[in-house]
Amino acid sequence: MCAAQLDEIPEGDEPKEKKKDSGGGNLVPALIAILLAPTLAVGAMYVVINLNKPQETVKAQITEGGQPLNMEPSGEEKFYELTQLITNLGGPIKSRYINLDLKLEGLAGDFEKILEMNEHRIRDKALSIMGGYSYEDAQLDGFQERVRVDLKKGFSSVLRKYRDGESDLIRQIYFMQFVVQ
Repeated sequence: MCAAQLDEIPEGDEPKEKKKDSGGGNLVPALIAILLAPTLAVGAMYVVINLNKPQETVKAQITEGGQPLNMEPSGEEKFYELTQLITNLGGPIKSRYINLDLKLEGLAGDFEKILEMNEHRIRDKALSIMGGYSYEDAQLDGFQERVRVDLKKGFSSVLRKYRDGESDLIRQIYFMQFVVQ
């Protein structure tokens, strides 16, 4: 073919590949935008609503044997005795020991039941605290009060899952016997 004949070829004789690309190509992005816009709006509303919704604080119910424990203060003082806490004092002389009998005071409705369920934990904590003292510590002024404070802190950490807010389950510790020998 010569150049004059090439100029006379009608435009309708373009290859089939070019004809397929020319029609409706702009419709696909428009359809995607129409479908995605409401979906994104609903998703954004869901996130905003959940962020602004107040959290419901449900107090975990502590149970023993299927029965819920009463953690509410009863208004009356309840007591639990912890006796025969005997352990060696720390330090080079292992023949020295400390012997305590305690009376623990609290206000929780099931105070005695909670301490009875956890007596093994409380005894272990008390013996480990008592074994950390040396005979020299026991000779210092205020040693008995130091033991009381340390035991109260230790018992609080053991019984923290039974606490009501920030108040400790055990209000006071009384010594019925305090012997260092």
